[in-house]
Amino acid sequence: METTNNSNTFQSSGNDSKDELLVEIISGSHVNHLLKPHISILKTTGEVNIFSSKKLKDMFNQKIDDGARVLLLDFSATTHIDSSGLAALISTQARLMKQLKGALIVYAIPNSIAKIFELTRLDKIIILAIDLDEAADKAMTF
Repeated sequence: METTNNSNTFQSSGNDSKDELLVEIISGSHVNHLLKPHISILKTTGEVNIFSSKKLKDMFNQKIDDGARVLLLDFSATTHIDSSGLAALISTQARLMKQLKGALIVYAIPNSIAKIFELTRLDKIIILAIDLDEAADKAMTF
């Protein structure tokens, strides 16, 4: 069972509930004790869109500035992603890879979003994993 550190939760909302995005730092998962200190787990809930992608990118930057080189991103509760959300993922992956020799690993991706990753070939740029266990295994190589 995963628990969250609520003091590190960001919420963005636009004009109605479909524009809301919750970004949480997962601090009590079953793999946290195995992870190296430079690995952080995040979870998004809701839509990653033009209204919310800045909040997601801000959270990524905060974690990187705090010393993270590898970000594990749980997309299981993400309902939609648009081009601005994809841009936030791409720019974060580029920063992690170029500056820190790290990575963004996205896991538990709903089928509708996985199809977008495939169509945009984002699945060739960002590491994808089925679940947290696979993501953690991939993260340990960084």
